[in-house]
Amino acid sequence: MAGSPSCKNNKAAHGVLVAVDFSDCSHRALKKAQELANGSRRHIVVLHVIEHDFVKACTLHRIGEEGQIKKKLFLEAKAKLRKRLDLEAMGSIGVETVVAEGIPYLEINRMAEKYDVDMVVMGSCGMVGDTEAIFFGGTTEKVLRFIARPVLCVPPDSRDLK
Repeated sequence: MAGSPSCKNNKAAHGVLVAVDFSDCSHRALKKAQELANGSRRHIVVLHVIEHDFVKACTLHRIGEEGQIKKKLFLEAKAKLRKRLDLEAMGSIGVETVVAEGIPYLEINRMAEKYDVDMVVMGSCGMVGDTEAIFFGGTTEKVLRFIARPVLCVPPDSRDLK
């Protein structure tokens, strides 16, 4: 369920992929990507990944059928992305929203390759709430381990930490 075709063949425009999980830190990353692209011809791909394990857990706990759950999550994510882009006055020129399902760090890496971006921008911390992140690193750390492209990690606002 991706947006418009990639700008892979448009060599004049260099792309930036922004990974968004709707945390405050990812909103800061979106703003930073907007700053980087402002006045340039950079294409921005805004990506949200629906965790495959979350979908599996919902079906396991009989919250609904897999197809229903996925559809609802995709529609909600698209609506949230649209709302965030409207709030940031990013409009639709040069901005593409993509919602994917999978393992976040793998999907971020896969989409960076697919859209042939020259940089990934993401928050240094996101929606953390599980012990796996404590022991094995969060999504950002995993992206950094496996990606072959530059990554700009945007830290949380120091006011957010108080």
